[in-house]
Amino acid sequence: MGNPPLPCSLDEGTISPQMPARAYAPMNLPVLRRESPVTLAQEALWRARKRWQQARLPNRLRVACPVRYRSLGYYQLYSEEVAGIRHRATCHYADAICRGEFPTFANDPAVLGFPPPWNLDFVSGSDWPKIRSERISIIRHDGSDVKTPWDLSRLQFLPVLGKAWKATGDDRYRCAAKELTEHWIENNPVGYGVNWVIAMEAALRAISICLLLDLISPQPMADAWGRKLTTSLWEHLVFIEAHNEFSYIARGNHYLSNIVGLFCLASFLQGPGMAKRRRKYCSLIQREMLVQVYKDGGNYEASLGYHLLTLQMFTTAFIVMRRQHMPMRREFWDRLRRMYQLLAGVSDHNGRIPHIGDCDDGRVELLSDDLEQMLVINHEKRHSLGISSQLAIGEALFDESDKQNRRGGHCADQRIFQKMSQAGLATGPASRHTLYGESGIAIASHDVLKVIFLAMPNAIRGKGSHTHNDKLSLLVSLSGKPLFIDPGTGCYTRDIRIRNQFRSTAAHNSIQLDGEEQNRFSTSPAGVFTINNDAKPTPIDIVEADGLIKMSASHDGYRRLGILHKRTVELGAFAVLKIKDMLSGAGHHNFEMRFYLHQSWHIEVTRNAGKEVSCHISDGRSECKLACGAQHDVVMSSHPTRSSSAYGLLTESTVIIVSGTFQDTIEIDTLLVVPGLKGVQA
Repeated sequence: MGNPPLPCSLDEGTISPQMPARAYAPMNLPVLRRESPVTLAQEALWRARKRWQQARLPNRLRVACPVRYRSLGYYQLYSEEVAGIRHRATCHYADAICRGEFPTFANDPAVLGFPPPWNLDFVSGSDWPKIRSERISIIRHDGSDVKTPWDLSRLQFLPVLGKAWKATGDDRYRCAAKELTEHWIENNPVGYGVNWVIAMEAALRAISICLLLDLISPQPMADAWGRKLTTSLWEHLVFIEAHNEFSYIARGNHYLSNIVGLFCLASFLQGPGMAKRRRKYCSLIQREMLVQVYKDGGNYEASLGYHLLTLQMFTTAFIVMRRQHMPMRREFWDRLRRMYQLLAGVSDHNGRIPHIGDCDDGRVELLSDDLEQMLVINHEKRHSLGISSQLAIGEALFDESDKQNRRGGHCADQRIFQKMSQAGLATGPASRHTLYGESGIAIASHDVLKVIFLAMPNAIRGKGSHTHNDKLSLLVSLSGKPLFIDPGTGCYTRDIRIRNQFRSTAAHNSIQLDGEEQNRFSTSPAGVFTINNDAKPTPIDIVEADGLIKMSASHDGYRRLGILHKRTVELGAFAVLKIKDMLSGAGHHNFEMRFYLHQSWHIEVTRNAGKEVSCHISDGRSECKLACGAQHDVVMSSHPTRSSSAYGLLTESTVIIVSGTFQDTIEIDTLLVVPGLKGVQA
């Protein structure tokens, strides 16, 4: 496959496979310069304390394990159906694991053997040495991707094996889980190898082990395997505490995974200091909800993939809190409910959400949607962001709260849970538009068209690494089928060129000016997870009147070029979508406006140049017409490109490009119509 026509100023000479990279998301100088001296001092003290804790870790690991495992009944709060126990997908996936095959979203099941090599990137064939973890460079720029061994060592196949055993009673699933955990522990001593580099991986792995034990209980934990597993959980706990990824400057899903993992460990383990830890991490998780989630339910990392990941983290913590009758702040469960509502709003009729912002397909627990997608034979039909099982879990949890109240069950605050259940996950009365103002997402639908309009703030209030240059981009579906899409993420460190292409302005359904980025970013190896805070979008204004929904916003990412970009989107009756772009300011400029098509659509350009250009789009069953006009001549063309519906998966698709030049100001009018409906002509 050829490279997609996504221009970016990548300096190939800066890529050095030998360049070490110890931090997965390094702090950059512009971020540090915006912080106060007090914050910088706090950060310095925290990092000094963290180094001291890491120095103490070997001594803590020499002490005999002081804890024992206890079962919480984690899965009792929602039914097997929504817990992900759909027998066919669960058992097929578990059978593959027992054969030494490990399915992923992007690849055919990797035949790694049973047990597998835990430090291998099976895609590139590269592995990581079993040396002290602090000496390992995880970003090597040699075609390898550390996420491959990390994902394998998250052990998230363990709860699937537990569910398969629960569903069938076939003891080979439980035996496979025991053999895999024992082999992992023996071959991954604490502090050695790539799987002990950061606390997030240890936290997600520990949660997987806890969920497995919850599923296969009552399992004798006094035998050699049980003692070994309990000791490993204790080692995970003290390792995460010593390598906690907290920061006073910028923190996100990594730190959240740490405290959720620590809360789960303190909850599933019983012994000295565990009760105190449970209270501490329960409080920190609820506080972090108010930091990382907007009031409207959107995650502040500007990514739907990471929204799903953090939703799973908060949901896991929520269930563990509930099982222990721990008190919860109203703001915590209210924002959790709103997180579910936002995902429900952006999902399609197949229960899928678009790849907006970065997405590396991270999970806390693999659910039925995930397993089914990993088992799909046709890669082009895979989509890693299916959420129907997750939404079902949310519904079951909120409904269960009300059932417990009616039965006289014991809850931390029955009145709060009753209000939460009554609120449910519904977004309220049926409406043709929904606005998530803080998150910068607006959704409108009319007849057969649905539009998602984006003016998302840059991640972590301008500090984050998962932002894409998607300001004023829009996604469109026709009769429930994706039409204009977000191409996705591609990859992270395996290929810097692809990484930068997929997060660039040229990879989104917006306008690029003079070949520049909305938010500038470095193309050097050190810049893989950093991006400037150039483009600050205005809040989306949305109005519905006389059968017309109008959404508008602007961004100032091109102010250094003297231009402001404003986009207005109108969705009216008879399946007509109007887009008006205003580029206003001073100077001579060129622009390129793009529309990325889902791979199933075909395009025929019917008028390629002039003051009005147009094309015909069809998939053999449905069709529509796209026309663009301006006061100056423009050119329309279509090009082969690639999209990524799962991390690491690239498939062929098409992009429409409308380009031109202007002096000072230009208005570009775009019209999308669907022929065949009453009142619509092609």
